[in-house]
Amino acid sequence: MVEDKKFEELHDQYKPMIYYIMRNLAIYKNEQEFYQIGCIALWEAAQRFNEEKGHFQSYVYAYISGRMKTALTRERRRMDRECQLEQDGNLEDAGESDFTPLLINSVIDDISSLLTANQSKWLKAYCLHGKMPADIAKEEGVSVSAVKSWRRDAIAKLKKHFSEEFLSIT
Repeated sequence: MVEDKKFEELHDQYKPMIYYIMRNLAIYKNEQEFYQIGCIALWEAAQRFNEEKGHFQSYVYAYISGRMKTALTRERRRMDRECQLEQDGNLEDAGESDFTPLLINSVIDDISSLLTANQSKWLKAYCLHGKMPADIAKEEGVSVSAVKSWRRDAIAKLKKHFSEEFLSIT
C-alpha cells in the first residue's frame, strides 16, 4: 500500500507523464478532470503493481493511458446520446411527418430480408432502437461475441449486396 508521503513523491515524479499522455490523447476539454483521472490512475497503479511482471514506469504509462481512453470513450458516448436526443427533439419540433417511423421500419424490413434471422435481430435492435451488442446479447440470451459476429456478417453481406446492386446500375 502506498503511503501519503510516498505518493506525493510519486505524483511529483509522474506529473509530467500525466500531462504528456493528455497531450498525446489531444485532451483539451476538461483538462482538470482528466488530470484527476491520471492522478487516481497513478495511485491505483501504485497499489496494484507487481514487480515480477515488468517495469513500473511502463505499467503506469499503460494504466494512466487506459483510464483516460476509457473516460474519453464514455464522454464521446455521452455526447453522442445528447446529440441524438437533441436531433430527436428537433425533428418533433420541425413537424416531421408521422410516417417517418413507418418508412424507417419498412426500409429495415426490406434490408432484413437479405439477412439471417440473427443478423436481422441485430440490425433491427441497433438501427431502430440504438441498442449496443451487450444489450442485444442480454435480451437474446447469447454472448456478446455472438452478437458481434451477427453484426460483422450482416455488414459484410450488406456491403456485398449493395456494391453488386450499384455495379449493376452503372
